[in-house]
Amino acid sequence: MDKIYYITLLLDFYGELLTEKQRSVMASYYFDDYSLNEIAEEHSITRQAVQDMIKRTEKLLKQYEEKLMLVDKYLERKEKVEIITKELDRLIEKGNSELLNVKSLVDHILD
Repeated sequence: MDKIYYITLLLDFYGELLTEKQRSVMASYYFDDYSLNEIAEEHSITRQAVQDMIKRTEKLLKQYEEKLMLVDKYLERKEKVEIITKELDRLIEKGNSELLNVKSLVDHILD
């Protein structure tokens, strides 16, 4: 899995457990694509401090995931929903239009 995608998922699930400064730095780096220098200027800290904070926060997020496994469970559910959706599409193509309502419900499971 792509590291950036994985970290953004971790941030989505565990971001509220971080300090405001950690959330801000991580959001600037991963969501806004700011450079280390831009983040350092924004927070009035050194580039090295930003880099250290990102590494420590990534480690912390991974520790949360090791204990709670929320992202792993989400990805498993997402994969199963995709399989169900493909099967429903196949059945609908064969003329079973009654399954359209079921497909609509399945499509909203992970929203």
